[in-house]
Amino acid sequence: MKVLLTFGGTREYIDAARFITNMSTGRTGRIIAERFAASGCKTVCLCAQGAARPSGANIAVKEFTTFKDLDLLLRLVLKEQAFDAVVHLAAVSDYSPATIEAGGKTFKPGRTAKLDSKAPELKLVLKKNFKIIDRIKKYAAAGGGTEPLLIGFKLTSGAAPARVLEKVRALASADLVAHNDLEEMKKKHVFHLYRDGGRLADCGGPEELADRLLSEIKNKAEAICS
Repeated sequence: MKVLLTFGGTREYIDAARFITNMSTGRTGRIIAERFAASGCKTVCLCAQGAARPSGANIAVKEFTTFKDLDLLLRLVLKEQAFDAVVHLAAVSDYSPATIEAGGKTFKPGRTAKLDSKAPELKLVLKKNFKIIDRIKKYAAAGGGTEPLLIGFKLTSGAAPARVLEKVRALASADLVAHNDLEEMKKKHVFHLYRDGGRLADCGGPEELADRLLSEIKNKAEAICS
């Protein structure tokens, strides 16, 4: 089997020295990737700059930095290669810098120059990014291969059960959704796996989640072959 994983957090640059990012470390993705590879899966990892890196046989790694980088890389890889599953863990920025106002002047964000820090106030306007996960199956279809099992992730913070279901069900393009909550993670690192908006299983950590996902991927691959 062949699996594509994305993990780590995007960096959306304000200038050459400053960027917007998130708390993702890529640790869960690294563990899942290494677990898959150890089981014999050919594993391709799209890792964010600064994220944990998996190691071992059967693992290929490509790096991305920004939202645009990840989107382009996904399109290219999915067009060139066919996968049994795509596990989209990457913490993708919902917004990217559009314009910056400092010292009465307007600037375009980017990595080519550093803004002067003398301005007493800096105003940053952000633009909404599209949801990459909603385009993954389309990107895969462009490669002409079998539609991959798409696994998405949703992180909440202190969300009530009804709110969790709402967020999980919003990932309608995903075949499976792994959910965890920041408040719950203070006590234990549990993942709740959903299919068709209903809870399928609870996994006590990334290792157990990896094993369950691997089982789901194998089941789909066997169903296609039979």
